[in-house]
Amino acid sequence: MAEIERKYKCNCKEVSITHNGSSYLVICGKHINGAYCAFPKLNVAVELSGYDGDYGYNEKKLHLAFTGKEDCLSNDTETLCALAHLITDIIRELPDVLPF
Repeated sequence: MAEIERKYKCNCKEVSITHNGSSYLVICGKHINGAYCAFPKLNVAVELSGYDGDYGYNEKKLHLAFTGKEDCLSNDTETLCALAHLITDIIRELPDVLPF
């Protein structure tokens, strides 16, 4: 039987990001071991770095998450780079996660 081991306060944001005429709903936040983002409409969720300004790592993670997807983002390096930078900045502004 599954049991809750620990509980943590949730620090997340839901944002709509536009780039090159397209709009993306993104849920992003911090968790106890780092950060994440999800694109619910695109069925993509990504583990990200929670460190300030870790743009390069987060860009790579987004590229990997969209590789092989039928969505137009899989080959759109410019948009994925812009999204990674915006999401990283949003995550940076969130408070750290602490236990209840």
